[in-house]
Amino acid sequence: MSVDFFWRRVSGKSLDELSPKELYALVPHWFDSEFKPLRDAGMVMAVERNGCLMHFALTAGGATSGDVAELPVFGGEQRAEGEEDPEYGFVGTELWVLRPHEVRDASAFLRQVAVDDLVRGLDVALARQVRSLGFATPWSQEWAADLVADLKELKDFFAAAATAGDAVIKFESA
Repeated sequence: MSVDFFWRRVSGKSLDELSPKELYALVPHWFDSEFKPLRDAGMVMAVERNGCLMHFALTAGGATSGDVAELPVFGGEQRAEGEEDPEYGFVGTELWVLRPHEVRDASAFLRQVAVDDLVRGLDVALARQVRSLGFATPWSQEWAADLVADLKELKDFFAAAATAGDAVIKFESA
């Protein structure tokens, strides 16, 4: 199982002015031409496969408890536009938004997390989580280093967004 996570900084005014579909259009994906320039500018953050492990580490590590909606980095207000299909379930656009004050809360939360120690302390639990999620490759020290790098990048992303007073859009892609 692999879920990619994308975070995109935007003006807080955008959250009230744009529909879910319009907000979704602001979030570039891996192969979109604007992805690299926006990522280089610190306006987009994306992780491949590590999003679920990042959430697991941040909640299982004792920094907080509860489900994804309670964690400021992964939570936010759900926005959806579409309809239920009897065969396929929900078909449409679904994303989460964090208002500037929630971005500041997420940044404050992340600032107090020592990610190197967190991942090292959860090594065995993360290996179990990788197996339970059905990843084809086993947990390794290389993967641990990649997870630490993603968590550090997330800290920097939210710190910059909080400093700028930005809102954040989050999208998950399975």
